[in-house]
Amino acid sequence: MNIVVCVKQTPAPAEVRFDESTRTLVREGVTLVISSIDRRALLTAIRLRDEVGGSVTVLTMGPPQAQSALRECLALGADRAVHLTDRVFGGADTLATARTLAQAMRKLAPDLILCGKFTIDSQTGQVPSEVAELLGLPQLTAIRKLRPTESPDILWVERETDEGYEQYHITLPALMSVTELVIASRRPSPEELQAAAGKPLETWSAAELGGDPSLYGAAGSPTRVADLRSARLERTGQVISGEAPEEAAQQLVAYLLDNGLFQSRGPGAERLPRRAKPIKTNPGRAIWVFSELVEGHPRSVTYELLGRAQEMAEELGGEVAALLVGGPSVNKHTATLGAYGADTVYVAANERLKGYDTEGYTQIIAAAVRERKPYMLLFPATTNGRDLAPRVAARLQVGLTGDCVALEIDSNGEVAQIKPAFGGNIVSPIYSRTVPIMATVRPGILTAHKPNRTARPKVISLSPLQDTPSRVRLLESVVEPGLGATMLDDADVVVAVGMGIGGPENVPVVREMAEVMDGALASSLRVSSAGWLPPQVQLGLTGRTVAPRFYIAVGVSGAPNHLVGAMKAEHIIAINTDPAAPIFKSANFGIVGDWAQIVPALTRALGAAKKASIIGNLVPLPNANAEAECC
Repeated sequence: MNIVVCVKQTPAPAEVRFDESTRTLVREGVTLVISSIDRRALLTAIRLRDEVGGSVTVLTMGPPQAQSALRECLALGADRAVHLTDRVFGGADTLATARTLAQAMRKLAPDLILCGKFTIDSQTGQVPSEVAELLGLPQLTAIRKLRPTESPDILWVERETDEGYEQYHITLPALMSVTELVIASRRPSPEELQAAAGKPLETWSAAELGGDPSLYGAAGSPTRVADLRSARLERTGQVISGEAPEEAAQQLVAYLLDNGLFQSRGPGAERLPRRAKPIKTNPGRAIWVFSELVEGHPRSVTYELLGRAQEMAEELGGEVAALLVGGPSVNKHTATLGAYGADTVYVAANERLKGYDTEGYTQIIAAAVRERKPYMLLFPATTNGRDLAPRVAARLQVGLTGDCVALEIDSNGEVAQIKPAFGGNIVSPIYSRTVPIMATVRPGILTAHKPNRTARPKVISLSPLQDTPSRVRLLESVVEPGLGATMLDDADVVVAVGMGIGGPENVPVVREMAEVMDGALASSLRVSSAGWLPPQVQLGLTGRTVAPRFYIAVGVSGAPNHLVGAMKAEHIIAINTDPAAPIFKSANFGIVGDWAQIVPALTRALGAAKKASIIGNLVPLPNANAEAECC
């Protein structure tokens, strides 16, 4: 099997510094490393090669110093390395990068392409899907298990979803991206590094690569970065000692109750009403929202995207449309999408589309965009949204900004897509040079509007799906009970577990506290990587984003790449033994002390407060005697 692995050398996130005066990244003296998940993709390829035979080629695009990354890959066991380096390649966005890599793949002719799910600098995960589309290959992303089958041209894989997992057979040649769970990582030994010195490392310039050079680098990039902004999350809050756990627990419970714990915000409170149907719209300014379904119903992020689309449509003068793709019964959701803001709902209902299908969904959406020419197309930054949107963008040859945390309309009337990068330390406004403007947006960032159930959207059926054989066969789709991942979208309270709690045996103690508050349990990256909690509930730049009323971090250090997942919380509460933990600089309320004493004390205090709240909210039954007397 001829396997090609794409790797990228990036600055170590912990060393990235932002110069406030020049609004640029400080690059001098910064350590460059292989993206950690790319290393796992390489080790997976080596394991597969050792099982079935063949060769592993590692491919990177970057400046001359990127050769050190390739040398490390050769030391780990790769057979060959190819370095794409030329000034022409500089300044490339994801589509221009994908074009360059795809051109190299045409020369290398692999049976299998493996990539990391994302790289540690931008974390968008767009390039794998875009390369697959440009090469016309089937794809599977977010793979956590991979093994050969009895057939040499079919692999068995297990894909992580937001609700559980899916198992597939995929026909080669194909492209896949892997998660952190696919294999244990390691670094080469000094002996391996020395032995790798004689392995072939080729350098290809733009001329040697071939293709149209105008499609590479900055010249071929359909998006541009306007500037960089610091994204430090700082809140000046109260920090108390936890030496007396019961007393500290009572103080925190008082804070929580004063700020609305156990009090319903009410349906639609603090939300804008759905806008009235526009009297007149500019067809060239339509904003489309892809409506992701989970367990047969629109995911709540769909309503968030429709809410922001309404606000932007008021400024841009366009209509708001929802794209609804699914099985034959999907039409039942059109009224709900209209209530939350869709003036028009475009529907593709087909038995093959009942379950998520990358190639089928891409075909439907791209054809609809070409026919109707919307101004903007928004997807949720979920596992499926991150898989689908880049493939659609590559087919349409337009720019895509991934994992946005805001969408703004600037003074010139242009749409700025605000994206975090480098561990959440900075955000960048990204502009598209192409139409439709495409973006994926993180769930929990935007706010849904109050639904208007009397709104009646126009419903338009899209062209039917072409009957083409699928090269990816779904074997099993599992929604894992009790996973709790979907609860994070709407939770009023989110309790996050960090490595500071010591071990997985202590997770139930924190879970009990979360359950008393009817909250959802989440984790840091290191906790999910260690297997204490599932990766679907990990918060941060490489995980989920939440916007609860209360975010309570237990044993979480508070690195920027984690806090970007909780920055929209109204109140951040930290419990940590280390008074110097970064989390305290971002917290509204903090307790410095032993979580093992403080959390049980909090659970008891919260249970008593909840019971008192329930009793206080009960409506007294009428006194029969008093009623008789007054009547």
